[in-house]
Amino acid sequence: MESVPINSLFMLIFGMSISSALFTDSQSRLYVWLFGQPDRAYHLNELRRLTGLGSASLQRELNRLATAGLVDAQAVGNLRRFQANPQSSVYAELVALTRKTLGTVPVLRDALQPLLPKLQSAWVYGSVAKQTDTASSDIDVMLVGNDLLLSQVLATLEPAEAQLGRKINPSCYSPKEFERRRAEPDSFVNRVLSQPTLPLIGGAHELA
Repeated sequence: MESVPINSLFMLIFGMSISSALFTDSQSRLYVWLFGQPDRAYHLNELRRLTGLGSASLQRELNRLATAGLVDAQAVGNLRRFQANPQSSVYAELVALTRKTLGTVPVLRDALQPLLPKLQSAWVYGSVAKQTDTASSDIDVMLVGNDLLLSQVLATLEPAEAQLGRKINPSCYSPKEFERRRAEPDSFVNRVLSQPTLPLIGGAHELA
């Protein structure tokens, strides 16, 4: 019997995503910024713009996080800046959980759904996959499929760029071109595949 990924099994049984079960809507909107990009500090107005939350809801969540020691709140002039607290005992776990349920991979996977009739495989590579990225790093994505137009891919990924607050850099290949590049030992494709990748659709090595 074919195994079912735990994420899919959860949704089949409970009719909701893992992120919906773990976080309220307000928390999801806030955590994706604070713990999805933990090296970045935010002003209150910036968080209000990014999350779309009202002032009362946002300040309530921030005060709760600051009281629990999960977020640092520092005064800079007349403004307060908020950032994930790396000294918290659950910092690493919270960052990992946020990235796994709310971060780059789930957002990109959802964004690529309209391309599925053409798209065979897609994955994240580069600094994000290596976990060496910063808030200003591009998100590098490789896609393999038939009749993939770069302009269409870029347009499809625009909402994900806005949601993640980072530029997405896609590289598109037809299956034939991908296999041709794989046959070249020193090709860019082989350099990518020799390093860590994060699967979005299919897997980086499924087309081998």
